[in-house]
Amino acid sequence: MVKRLLPALLLITVMATMNASALQDPTRPMDPALYFGNRHSGGTSDWALQSILSSAERRIAVINGTRVREGDRIGTARVVSIRPSHVVLNTGKRTLTLQLWPEPIRKMNP
Repeated sequence: MVKRLLPALLLITVMATMNASALQDPTRPMDPALYFGNRHSGGTSDWALQSILSSAERRIAVINGTRVREGDRIGTARVVSIRPSHVVLNTGKRTLTLQLWPEPIRKMNP
């Protein structure tokens, strides 16, 4: 009887150990806040422009890890406009331009 239970007990022990030390999925997207950070490092601005998605149907920007559209609010600022290389914010007291790239990326015609 002990000989029959020993393999089952060993299998249960191995399976429990495998669950405790499971590997992370390498294809799982990482948390944007860990990659980009929550603040613009070294600057005086509270907003960090991380990406812009621009198409004929919509324009979306990611600021501090939050997706915003024109007219949305992010903290104390309102998103005035989203362009291919920058986003304009208005805080009521001032207007800020967050630059993504020094020059806009242009489409090449084949």
